[in-house]
Amino acid sequence: MEIKINQCKYNIKEFIKNIICEEFKIDYWGKWLEEQDYDALQKEPNILISVEDKNSLIGICGVKIINKDECYFNSFYIRKDYRNQKIGTKIFDMCMQYVINNKYKKAFLTVDPKFLIAIKFYEKKGFIFDYFDKKRQELYYYKYLTK
Repeated sequence: MEIKINQCKYNIKEFIKNIICEEFKIDYWGKWLEEQDYDALQKEPNILISVEDKNSLIGICGVKIINKDECYFNSFYIRKDYRNQKIGTKIFDMCMQYVINNKYKKAFLTVDPKFLIAIKFYEKKGFIFDYFDKKRQELYYYKYLTK
């Protein structure tokens, strides 16, 4: 297994689409996914950490910098057959350490209510539920990083 920072050579949109459509049977993310700029996410101050194994992409975690105080965890996906092996924890923690080291004060993320595994993971990492956006069908979570 190989972890890479800001140099993913795989089609990230296709990777995410496969997870959300095939595993979670969600078909309403197409527009959102097409709007995402994963090339920009791989350039500082943003960060994208990817994990490859056997010449395939198995996981990603990305953070988009919003302003000098806030960042958005906007892409965190691990292939089902690689979950529960601490791979997701490792790359999520690497992204979290990056934002802490760069003194961002608040991190936030959104998650589809169907992603129960992710919700449990985020809550375990200290993210707090903020609100449910009915229009976008997303749960919003946040975490303060400094006091």
